[in-house]
Amino acid sequence: MRGAVIAIVLSSLSSSMGAQPVDTAQRSLAYLRRVMDEYHTRFPVYDDVSSAGNHFHAYAKIPNELAPVDMNGSSTVSPHSGATAIRCQFKPTADFGGFYFQNGTLRGVQRAPVPNFGLIPNAGIDLGGATALTFWARGAHGGERIDFFVGGVGYDGETNAEIAPYPDSTPRTPPFGSLFTLTQNWKKFSIDLSGRSMTYIQGGFGWAADSVHNPAGLTFYLDDIQFELSADARAKRLDQPRFLRSYTTLPLQPDPFDPVTDGDLDFVLRNLAFTYDNAVALLAFVADGSADSVRRARLIGDAFVYAMQHDRTFDDNRACNETLDPLTTDGARLRSAYAAGDIALPAGWVPNGKVGTVPIPGFYAEATTTFYEVEQQAIDVGNNAWAMIALEALYAKTGEARYRDAGCKLGNFIHAFRNDSGVFRGFTGGIDHPDAAPSRRPWASTEHNLDVYAAFSNFYLISAEQRWQDDAAHAKAFVDAMFDPQRHCNVAGTVDPNTRNGKPGQLPLDTQAWSVLAVPDATSALAVIRCAETNHLNSLDGFTGFDFNEDKDGVWFEGTAQMAVAYAFTGGMTPADFYRGELRRAQETSGLGDGEGMPAASHDGLSTGFDTAGGDSFKYFRRLHVGATAWNVFAQLGFNPYYARFVPPRRRTGPRM
Repeated sequence: MRGAVIAIVLSSLSSSMGAQPVDTAQRSLAYLRRVMDEYHTRFPVYDDVSSAGNHFHAYAKIPNELAPVDMNGSSTVSPHSGATAIRCQFKPTADFGGFYFQNGTLRGVQRAPVPNFGLIPNAGIDLGGATALTFWARGAHGGERIDFFVGGVGYDGETNAEIAPYPDSTPRTPPFGSLFTLTQNWKKFSIDLSGRSMTYIQGGFGWAADSVHNPAGLTFYLDDIQFELSADARAKRLDQPRFLRSYTTLPLQPDPFDPVTDGDLDFVLRNLAFTYDNAVALLAFVADGSADSVRRARLIGDAFVYAMQHDRTFDDNRACNETLDPLTTDGARLRSAYAAGDIALPAGWVPNGKVGTVPIPGFYAEATTTFYEVEQQAIDVGNNAWAMIALEALYAKTGEARYRDAGCKLGNFIHAFRNDSGVFRGFTGGIDHPDAAPSRRPWASTEHNLDVYAAFSNFYLISAEQRWQDDAAHAKAFVDAMFDPQRHCNVAGTVDPNTRNGKPGQLPLDTQAWSVLAVPDATSALAVIRCAETNHLNSLDGFTGFDFNEDKDGVWFEGTAQMAVAYAFTGGMTPADFYRGELRRAQETSGLGDGEGMPAASHDGLSTGFDTAGGDSFKYFRRLHVGATAWNVFAQLGFNPYYARFVPPRRRTGPRM
């Protein structure tokens, strides 16, 4: 099989060598910029249920909880765009009723915001610079007459007299009784906010219907509700720190609780931003080096710094040279994933009494009216090491001390996982159940220790402190011990300090490619390249590339890009150019790429052989992916992200046999 695949490579070289790697990289950077800005050119109220851009999550009935109204934000009946719309109903058993979309408040151990009618201070959103609120609506039959409005919390709806101690900065607009008439087709509406003070808004949007104008009641739908911003307000919002959501999900609404469903990421991961993906996105912007890319790298770096300082559970209260116990809340660290969109929870949301904490990703299930958090079952050493690497590169690029200091604190957290006992030492994998009942993982990952080696080697060059070099050597000793001389491969890691992981189906590609990049002088470099060719190289779905593990059930494009960089770093420019061409084809293939972004896998459900921290099978899907797209930048430009270094332009005559 390996010989057949290499023959395909050689026969295809003539078509791939004409690639335009810089153009391909620039198109990938365009995708990263687009994902980064998707919620910040405007201020969304509702895109889809659980969208990362949504605001004003506390839905309050008008005039009270007895109002004959219902709302379902997960309707899949012909949404205007995306996966869902909001289905609204008014039953004519009372004179009128409606809903307020409020910011609300969230305090203590509350898991969802509750309405606030101007009775609690410091709970309004500053929407200064908002010029209009636009939304799309349609009626079930047409002719429905509805009152839509913005603001007005803490005022008498009819007289605009203040009736609460902490009202909105503007009475409701338009005035009471300004009815909108719907049709059966989607129609865009706009509420002009010119001249309105929008600096303290608790009621982002509202609707009300009455039995006089709708004697039979009504059903209607809302979608794509958002505040339009002035040029200055938009520029200010675009300059805010933030994380990129990892996947461009499809407009689907799968049931995450259906045991038969294979792949619910289009809902469950709709707003999720993995720390690793954001670290490599930052490094892709550093690799480009343009003024705008460095600005964007800073914004992601600032988001990392902010997240370390504003966690709902953990405190940034240790200097980078202080000993800490990672099972306590002392000491800065980064979670494996955050929510994309705004970097901080809104005013009035103070979980555990902490202001401005970073939001956690998850999804809202309409059937149980519950928000389920995702990817919070663990804190990984590897993710923290990648963020440390990204912050080190940003410090080298900008000279700004906050990135160096944040990287140092992450290194201090990682150091707490140093294991000095057992046959296989190194750094263990991190913490399980970090918020509720934290426990150390007994296993250690080769991938994580490669990341730690690079992160600590970099920081030794920054600080000249011997401890970083000592820890780097400790991580490298673990990596060396994970080389299997019979298979000539780096295995995944250990089950415990005395047992290597030899489970079939768990031979990762990245421990081969990354060892070449993280340990440039590794004597096993040629062997692990051959290992990847033997165990991971395959042709499927019209592409030739590398799988995540040895079952060869598809092409993992991120891993293929990793191998392209590894080939180039070891002088194998001919295969590097071939795989760059395959990546470019994937980027340009309709239904796979979009001309800019890179898909994670060549088909849905590509297996890895591993489970997630939550116990689910870990798979990759055919979705545009920030991580894969960033690695395509590295592959096309010949950039080693571990050391923010371009690969020397050495050239070999062909692939290794």
